[in-house]
Amino acid sequence: MRTPALTPRSFLALALLLSPGVAFSAPPAGYYDSVDPTAQGALRSTLHEIIDDHIRFPYTSSNIDTWDILKLADEDPNNPSNILDVYKNASLAKVEGGTGGYQREHTWPNSYGFPNDLVSNYPFTDCHALFLAYGSYNGSRGNTLYRFCSAACDEKATDENNGQGGGTGIYPGNSNWRSGSGPSGSWETWIGRRGDVARALFYLDVRYEGGFHGVTGGPEPDLILTDDQSLIVPVPSGGANASVAYMGMRSALLEWHRQDPVDDMERHRNDVVASFQGNRNPFIDQPGLVLCAIGGDCGSFYTVTPCRVVDTRNPDGPYGGPSLTSGVARLFTVPGRCGIPATAESVSLNITVVGATGPGYLTLYPGGQTPPLASTITFPMSIARSNNAMLTLSKDGVLGVLPFVGGVGQVHLIVDVGGYVD
Repeated sequence: MRTPALTPRSFLALALLLSPGVAFSAPPAGYYDSVDPTAQGALRSTLHEIIDDHIRFPYTSSNIDTWDILKLADEDPNNPSNILDVYKNASLAKVEGGTGGYQREHTWPNSYGFPNDLVSNYPFTDCHALFLAYGSYNGSRGNTLYRFCSAACDEKATDENNGQGGGTGIYPGNSNWRSGSGPSGSWETWIGRRGDVARALFYLDVRYEGGFHGVTGGPEPDLILTDDQSLIVPVPSGGANASVAYMGMRSALLEWHRQDPVDDMERHRNDVVASFQGNRNPFIDQPGLVLCAIGGDCGSFYTVTPCRVVDTRNPDGPYGGPSLTSGVARLFTVPGRCGIPATAESVSLNITVVGATGPGYLTLYPGGQTPPLASTITFPMSIARSNNAMLTLSKDGVLGVLPFVGGVGQVHLIVDVGGYVD
């Protein structure tokens, strides 16, 4: 019988289990070394210890406040003078706080657990879960729950910006959809940002476990995602934080996380907020932790002696040359090599690119599926780059690699395996 080998070091492989093809942001070295992934409770508690007790900035102030942070976090990547809002995907000129067409959206409505803007109210001003949102859309969302809607719901269309959004009239399309109000209402975020709001709520679910802030002593609620609508009730406006508060719907948010993987804009947002608050959203850095921490599906991770499964510098063959050509996908079967069994669902990999004839990126994905839009590793011309990841395999154990290299160029790929999830 195999025994899972889980240590802080082997966790570095498990922690990198991603939705297929997603690249990493860059947390400080060792940031997640203390995480224990052996079970859901252990993972949640050790993640909580890392991201707990962050620095609070005022909601509104003449000094640095949430407006200032969010204008940087939600900056339009194609126009630094604008922000890109979360729901309408509108590019709007940056203005002084509260004077323009956008507002601050509490993805977890503050009426569900933390109603007042008080000096000790940490979730109210936590920028990992605050987004800039087009005013009327923010009002339309209100405190409805995040869940799937239908074509019978009211459509809230998006603008086309940064290669996403636009188009109306077909459910779900690129639109937001809403119905009802309050806990019985529904808001389905559009496909380009639904993963962002899901991971924001996953962060809150782990960051806030009740008790008190470890530095200031401020009371904090225990925020819990649920699929039980009866638990989700508003607290009185102007009242104190609830000791325990709920928001939903958890199952829909887990699906949204899968449908909309982490992208570079979300990584940028995580880096900006962390630069102020001093804590990160681990589900942006390491999206594969969601299944265990939120979904309770932790699997078992097994280490193997590091072993090379792909090296395109070697002679022609299924695991060797020729070099990868831009736009041409290659497929590699992993089980049966290096002690990886046919039952393996995901493999822990060290991915290295060398000899690129131009700048570019690789997307790794389950073979037989459509490659996602996000990259697994980016690289400049001629410079070797490496990245650790654990990638999901297809049902028959195939890993796909799709390269893009400037000037229809070429690049060599080296892949070493260090473990797998079964």
